[in-house]
Amino acid sequence: MTKIFLLIFPCLFVVKLVASDTTRLKTLDNINGSFKCGIETISFNSKKGTFYLKRSLPKLQDAIIPLCYDTIAKGSFRVISNDVITLANDKSFRNIKFDFKQETKLSADTAYYKIVLPKDDAFFPGRFRYFISTRCQKGPGQSDSTFIAIPKSANYCQSRFLNLLVQDLHPQWCIEEEKCYQRAFFRIFNSLEYDIHNNYFTITLLNFDECFVERMDVDNDLIYFNGKNSVLWRGKEYKRIKEDNSR
Repeated sequence: MTKIFLLIFPCLFVVKLVASDTTRLKTLDNINGSFKCGIETISFNSKKGTFYLKRSLPKLQDAIIPLCYDTIAKGSFRVISNDVITLANDKSFRNIKFDFKQETKLSADTAYYKIVLPKDDAFFPGRFRYFISTRCQKGPGQSDSTFIAIPKSANYCQSRFLNLLVQDLHPQWCIEEEKCYQRAFFRIFNSLEYDIHNNYFTITLLNFDECFVERMDVDNDLIYFNGKNSVLWRGKEYKRIKEDNSR
């Protein structure tokens, strides 16, 4: 009897693995393609295990609200059951490109920081708050202006490393008591080494445009679907459409 049981157990284990793979293949077949809800379209490529969410420009609208009418989320997905997948952000989600220039000018007893943003209608005055600090500084210098002047007083110290954090004071995707899909804070750099003999620093944010700022944080989000015709996500139903899924 023991020998018979030992022979049956491996067979059951193999059947379970085959069933799991079959479920995954069926799920990938069902999810492949594009689904639309309003001006949003989410597309899945089951061969690559990737997705992207795109917002299209509304038609016949006199006043266009400053929003990103392009890709607002992208990354990979993983099958966790026969009707559920989970999402993950792509690697570029936190990759902020910047240029750093340092000079010696104006008053020698003051440190100056000039932050240059890309030109964008969505970046109105007061949209962002900037926190600048060094390793030994007692507290960060903060300002809602892109030009910050910090006197070299008792709270200032000569450190070779600089930190910059940007806060979005008006995120688009945050609703009270619900998940905030848009980031409120952006770490531009941490412990960036600079020459302490300089006192004027220009930080140019190269890819910090509207679409980057509004990029949705979808890590660990779950998407439910029923058959091949629709998916449910963020309280919305996205219905299947015919669209090129070549990405």
